[in-house]
Amino acid sequence: MAAFSSRRKVVFSCPCCGAPLIKRTSYLTHQYLRHDTFVCDNPVCGAAFSGHTELTHIASPSGMPEAAPCDLPPTPTLLRNQALEAYRADQQDRQLGLLGAANDPSNDPAP
Repeated sequence: MAAFSSRRKVVFSCPCCGAPLIKRTSYLTHQYLRHDTFVCDNPVCGAAFSGHTELTHIASPSGMPEAAPCDLPPTPTLLRNQALEAYRADQQDRQLGLLGAANDPSNDPAP
């Protein structure tokens, strides 16, 4: 078995021998697309692979006040969270939260 540093994070393993694949080169082909080349860490095997890493959706908007808008579509989870936030803002005080105003006497049922 090939020895490797414990500091390396093994993202892929070689399908031929099971040793870790080490990223050798990586370059941007587009703003959201990166081309990667991996080499097997086992010197006897030495297989090489290439692939792509792609950003496809935005999962959370930037917290920077002056951030440029992102061209990527939002994830379904982000859309759901935005809809829930808008719904809660629309409901204001008409709907209590799970722990909201539990000790408020005005929330007790009428006798």
